[in-house]
Amino acid sequence: MQRTSLFTQHQQSGGKLVDFAGWEMPIQYSGVIEEYRAVRTHVGLFDVSHMGRVTVEGRDSLAFLQQVTTNNVAKLAVGDAHYSMVCNPAGGIKDDIFVYRLGDARFLLCVNASNRDKIVSWLFQKAPQGDVRLNDESDELAQIALQGPRSPEVLRAVSPHAAETLKPRQCMQTDVCGMLGIVSRSGYTGEVGYELYVPSHQAAAVWEALLKAGELAGIKPCGLGARDLLRLEVGYLLYGNDIDEQTTPLEAGATFVVDFTKGEFIGRKPLLEQKDKGPAKHLIAFELLQKGVPRHGMKIVANGQEIGVVTSGNLSPLLQRGIGLGYVPTKCSAPGTSFQIDIRGRLHPAVVVKLPFYKRKAA
Repeated sequence: MQRTSLFTQHQQSGGKLVDFAGWEMPIQYSGVIEEYRAVRTHVGLFDVSHMGRVTVEGRDSLAFLQQVTTNNVAKLAVGDAHYSMVCNPAGGIKDDIFVYRLGDARFLLCVNASNRDKIVSWLFQKAPQGDVRLNDESDELAQIALQGPRSPEVLRAVSPHAAETLKPRQCMQTDVCGMLGIVSRSGYTGEVGYELYVPSHQAAAVWEALLKAGELAGIKPCGLGARDLLRLEVGYLLYGNDIDEQTTPLEAGATFVVDFTKGEFIGRKPLLEQKDKGPAKHLIAFELLQKGVPRHGMKIVANGQEIGVVTSGNLSPLLQRGIGLGYVPTKCSAPGTSFQIDIRGRLHPAVVVKLPFYKRKAA
């Protein structure tokens, strides 16, 4: 298995290490629920260096990204970022990504760990003969996520300019612990938070500095277990569970990342056809109406017939009930629709609800 540059820190902090997409990563430290609560109420620190990081530069970089991603990159000002997707020619999702515009002709893409090789290969395959320079910087850059309502005060100790300046979905190159890094106000938890991109050989120093700066704020190192629970409560998608190359952005309820007005892009024609006809299936959110915990792969049942499958599920500590995502026929996807989840042979009543399950209160 591969290891990030923070592997020693995970061992020293008592992280329980597991195989995640070929990486030896901490699933938890003190406990999933304890770490979850730290992020919802105070601040948590995640190593997400297993993700992929690709820079795209050159005079033709904007036109290239317009072709290979679904969202409208031209709408990004320098210092802005957005969520987007890379689709195959049939409109299926090859990956969901974040695009950061660092300069007029310089971009950073953050891709999923499980798709890193696939997406890098796809980008090089689709790159034109013009001025487009691609570089897989996943090994050179580490990625650290600082998340929670008290994250701004912690960030202020290591990158004051970013803490004072950045608004949601903005990014900048700036000083981080005396070195040049990239800080974005983004994350996958639904809380105020930041992601820091720093040279891999200096990641340990940044990690330790953030833990020290966050002591009074109640900071905790957090594993992938808490991250998965946090993202589910706000309805964020997990590649390989909720989306894959057999699902489209429209089926996944991510129409906001597809801009048909920008012109041609890979997958546009089948997606436009699906938009006109309406997708046959749709990703829904549901809550259980009695005690139970839905899990990935469980059947969704209506009138004694299987109509879909759970893609993500867990027990929400906030709601104290089972919540999940899953695909059902579009006619069964309206909020308030009832069905059952087959949990180990017992049918548990559930109802379709609107996302998110959890929404952060305004400061």
